[in-house]
Amino acid sequence: MAGLSKKELRHDAVHEELEKITVTVVKKRNSILLGILILLVICVAVFQIINNRTTKKANAENNLANAGTNTVALAEIPSKYPGTHGAKSALLRLAADAASSTNYALARDYYTRVAKEYPNDEYADAAWLSVARCYVGEGDYDQAVTILNEKLMKGEHAQNAKYLLFKIYALQGKDEEALAVAKELEDLKDSPLVEDIAD
Repeated sequence: MAGLSKKELRHDAVHEELEKITVTVVKKRNSILLGILILLVICVAVFQIINNRTTKKANAENNLANAGTNTVALAEIPSKYPGTHGAKSALLRLAADAASSTNYALARDYYTRVAKEYPNDEYADAAWLSVARCYVGEGDYDQAVTILNEKLMKGEHAQNAKYLLFKIYALQGKDEEALAVAKELEDLKDSPLVEDIAD
């Protein structure tokens, strides 16, 4: 540096400073571009997820409409489109068909799937009630009572569960249990059924 003039030294310092500024600007620009790229990738991924769900739901509904009463076609829907309204509807149709042909074990399996796969759905309590009814159809009153006592049903389903529980206890000759349930049901308190059991 001994042979350089002040002007040359100043020029080198300015050049070094410009180089530092350029490097800083390039780094910031690259960071901004990387951030934008990441946001774009996230947006595309979210769009694909939403699009896939919409397509899955539409396909399930389409297949459900086309299946009609074809049990083979209905049975394919829950495995192809799990978690959709169409899958739940297919399971309910299959369960109702099985129950109407007194295949209570198969109906019970379908109703159990609805109750377990859609626990927060409005049909979950109705499905558990149907599971208990299937056990009654099979003559397994103890399992029906277990379901009715273990599952916390709400609203009208709770009321219907109590009626079924009352009937099961009455059929089994468990008069004390039947009367205890009847006391919880306003319109059964003065029923001739309760009077017969109480005598």
